[in-house]
Amino acid sequence: MTKQQIRNLVILLIALIILVAGYFGMKSFHDADEAASEASEAAATESENIGTLSGNGISKLSWIYDGKDVSIEKKDSVWYYGSVSLNSATMSSKTSDLELLSSTRTLTGDEIDLEAFGLNDPANVIIAVDSDGKTQKLTIGAKNDVTENYYMYLDDDTSKVYVITSSVPNDFNVDPEALVSKKDSDE
Repeated sequence: MTKQQIRNLVILLIALIILVAGYFGMKSFHDADEAASEASEAAATESENIGTLSGNGISKLSWIYDGKDVSIEKKDSVWYYGSVSLNSATMSSKTSDLELLSSTRTLTGDEIDLEAFGLNDPANVIIAVDSDGKTQKLTIGAKNDVTENYYMYLDDDTSKVYVITSSVPNDFNVDPEALVSKKDSDE
C-alpha cells in the first residue's frame, strides 16, 4: 500500500467513526426526547378532577381566616356574609375554582406523610355545601416551596393526598370584608 492509499484509508476510517458516533448520539437524543414525551403524557394523565360540587349549586361556604371561622351563604342568587352582600363576580370565580378543582398528582400509601405535608395542622379547612345538601370538605396543608402547589385531602379521607395548584387555597385566604359588594361598602 502506498502512503496515499494509507492516508485515504485513515481519512475514511475517521469519517466512519464520526458517522457512527453521530448515529449513536442522535439515537440517544431521540430516546431521551421520547422518554420525556412519555413522562409528560403520564403526568398529564395523572391530573384528576376532584371538584365534586357544581359551582352554580354551591349555597354555603366556610373557611378559616386569621384564626376565625368564616361562613357565607347564598340566598336568592346573592352571597351574604351575615347581612352584607358580597361581590357576585368574585364569588362566582371562587365557586367555579371549587367546581373545576383538579389535582396535579395523587399520593397514596407510603407516599403520604401528613406531618410533612402540613395536614396534621392544616393551613385551612374549606367546606362547601350545594343546594341539595351535599358537602365537600377540603383540608389544605402546606405549600410546596419548589412547585408552589399545596397538599390537601378531601372529606376526612387521609388515604389519598392531592397536590393542587394555589388557586383554591388563595381564594379562601381572604378576609370576608374584602369580598363585600361595592354598593354595600359605600353605605
